[in-house]
Amino acid sequence: MNNECTIENCTKPVKARELCSMHHQRLMRHGDPLTIRPRRTKIVTNCKWINCTKSASTKGYCSKHYYIHRVTRTV
Repeated sequence: MNNECTIENCTKPVKARELCSMHHQRLMRHGDPLTIRPRRTKIVTNCKWINCTKSASTKGYCSKHYYIHRVTRTV
């Protein structure tokens, strides 16, 4: 029994189904051990508070203005 991944040019140790951890994870997530999907990149936007130039972090506001928005909004 070979203890290396069965994917060509991969010499990592087998985890399950004759695949290394990385290829096994890809098989479980995408149904194919050779599938490579790029990571999502975060889109940087400015705070929607008037005259604020900081980058937005939550619901379109920077951390300071999100706090103000959350605390002062009426329910």
